[in-house]
Amino acid sequence: MKKKWIVVAESSRARIFSVESRTSPLKEIDDMVNTASRAHNQDLVSDEPGRGFDSYGAGGRHAMESRTEPKKHEMQMFAHDLSERLESARRTGDVNDLVLISPPSFLGALKQQMGEVTQKYISQTINKNFINKSEQEIRQYLFH
Repeated sequence: MKKKWIVVAESSRARIFSVESRTSPLKEIDDMVNTASRAHNQDLVSDEPGRGFDSYGAGGRHAMESRTEPKKHEMQMFAHDLSERLESARRTGDVNDLVLISPPSFLGALKQQMGEVTQKYISQTINKNFINKSEQEIRQYLFH
């Protein structure tokens, strides 16, 4: 029997539903929240950049620049956490069919974090932000 999960996600929240058939209701089995992604950039970093040493020359110190925007980093961390949740479910046999519904920017980050085996379980991707849609609206869109 197929164990299908519908994953509705964006950078600040992910809802995971299970569904048994096209006619059965979606059952919400998890609701993950990433509160850090809703913070402002200045709230996610310290006031001063870190300090580093030159790797050559006189050995002077200088301020280090952040390589990744704080909000983007938080989104990547949340994508990692969600992908770990999905990887774990796949390994334990809780899911063998995934439908991902997400805006393109988060969908890309999520797929980048996923292992190759779990990616093979994705049967459908939808590039939309449905995070605030009801179970009934999501179901209707999928099985119209």
